[in-house]
Amino acid sequence: MRILVISDTHVPARADALPGEVAAALASGPDLVIHAGDLTSPAILEQLEMSPHFKGVSGNMDPPEVTASLPRERVIEVQGLRIGVLHGDGPGRGPDMAESLATWFDEADIVVSGHTHRPHLVVLDGVYLFNPGSATDPRGGSAPSIGWIEIPAGDGFPSFSIVPLGAVST
Repeated sequence: MRILVISDTHVPARADALPGEVAAALASGPDLVIHAGDLTSPAILEQLEMSPHFKGVSGNMDPPEVTASLPRERVIEVQGLRIGVLHGDGPGRGPDMAESLATWFDEADIVVSGHTHRPHLVVLDGVYLFNPGSATDPRGGSAPSIGWIEIPAGDGFPSFSIVPLGAVST
């Protein structure tokens, strides 16, 4: 199973549209598309909802038209794994943030978040904490990016990748 993970697209504030690489990733036929909040545009929500397997959450910058359609957090069960999804603006800050995310959902195997605009993958107490970074507004010296989670059939471990995007025009 291939899962495309996107966050912090901030359209139209940071870009006029989703970058071409994001559109290409969507067109590649992922089995699931997760957006971890801050779409900031009903048009982007409509575009993502065209994927029959879209699951997203709203973020702290999303307008009412988006927050009315998306929960603040959700749990998705995929091939025996529990994936918790939230934007990440609620959990503790600083050194306690990873611990807060790792325990935010009961029995989560993977927690997907956004908010920081910085990609990362951390394993804490057996929970994978994955942030794909921002597709349009990177911070902390990172490039615009998206993420992929691949879950093998059977009992294999998931694999994670962060894919830097080319230059993004705004």
